[in-house]
Amino acid sequence: MERRPTGKTRDNWPQLVADQGLTYWQTQLPDGRTRSYWSEAAHYAFSAAEVEQMHADATTLFEMCVSAGDWMLAHPETTDKMGIPRWALPAISATWNRTPEWGSVYGRFDVVYGGNRLLDPACTDLQDGADEALGRIRLYEFNADTPTSLLEAAVIQWAWFDQTRQGDDQWNEIYEMLVAAWRRNLAEAEEALGHKPVVHFACTWQDNLLPELAHLVPPEQRGDVRVEGSSYEDLQNLRVMQQACTDAGYETRWLYVEKIHLGEDGRFYDGTSGVAGDHLDIVFKLYPWEHMVAEEFGPAVFEDMRRAGGTVWIEPPYKMLWSNKGLLPVLWQLYGRDPERSRLLIPAWFEGEQPDGLESYVRKPILGREGANVRVVVDGQTVLDTPGPYGDEPGVIQLYAPSPDFVGFEGDNYATLGIFVVDGEPAGLDIRENQTVVVDNLSVCVPHVVRS
Repeated sequence: MERRPTGKTRDNWPQLVADQGLTYWQTQLPDGRTRSYWSEAAHYAFSAAEVEQMHADATTLFEMCVSAGDWMLAHPETTDKMGIPRWALPAISATWNRTPEWGSVYGRFDVVYGGNRLLDPACTDLQDGADEALGRIRLYEFNADTPTSLLEAAVIQWAWFDQTRQGDDQWNEIYEMLVAAWRRNLAEAEEALGHKPVVHFACTWQDNLLPELAHLVPPEQRGDVRVEGSSYEDLQNLRVMQQACTDAGYETRWLYVEKIHLGEDGRFYDGTSGVAGDHLDIVFKLYPWEHMVAEEFGPAVFEDMRRAGGTVWIEPPYKMLWSNKGLLPVLWQLYGRDPERSRLLIPAWFEGEQPDGLESYVRKPILGREGANVRVVVDGQTVLDTPGPYGDEPGVIQLYAPSPDFVGFEGDNYATLGIFVVDGEPAGLDIRENQTVVVDNLSVCVPHVVRS
């Protein structure tokens, strides 16, 4: 993997990316300055052999996650530690065991790439020779429920490559594979439901409220919902997914999560007009399951799924097993002694179960997002402690395995790779850089190429 200065930067790239939907290409920094979220100043180059190895390793990681899901459902005491309510387990199990498997479209592995030494003096359960993974990936976490960066990965960076041709190719079959995944999943859904479904696409109106739809917000909530200055990040990611579903041959609509209506019959409807409209056959939601189960209507969602013709939610409830950081210690428990598969993991434990005397590690909240409330400890000293709303949440401990730092004229550039998995198959790559070892909402997205 190389970080290369970009030889050709498009003169009008801000307008180009905005026209393609990247309305959030500028990031507001804590000191009030702005920085570009999309950068064409540099790009990453991989050999074809490196991409083939990443593809193979991501395939193996997905298989490992499937086995971990089987294990977690057989050990509900572990899902208790992950904060998953017992009343949600029947629906998780039903969607997990559905045959043929359908109802899941995508996810994203966040990984570190390169030869990172992982051995800590207190971590004695590494196999000999498994402390280095030169040219291999190791799993940071699995964003399996509501991964974003879809627009950047599938559309923005491909247009950059297509227009600049600074490499031979790009690992990017994401959009084409999304269309195929929707076609396969919805064919199964059509057979199960007995009719061709309409697919609704939903996100919350927080930071996504279009000015022309501000009237949908109840008067008592208008002071809490921003209209001007919304980034529309979720909405734009949602539009990519909606277009892929449309291209698969299905009718699609979108609505805000806040306008989903629970009818007196216990079923869910489109409440955009203020009354119960069309029944919701299938909803693709950019709204995490941990929020769904905490809502007042959460139990009704799971009760409705037990009825014939109940609303199908994508991603499905079983993604609660994978989008939770508790997956990491489960994977290490299952594969930490495997001489090959352990190379794809970073040792991890539920907080309180880590080896005594561990000196270099990262503490992550089990349901944390965007790098919030992450504590980095190196040689017994806290070197980074990020703010956020997850401070009281249980956590996992993961051995310190920093991503490579490509120091440039702009300073540190710690690179984290995101590998999109579509319908269970690796589909493409996106890369985010950060000035610290923790990827957060101040990161920068950069493109990549495959070199000959």
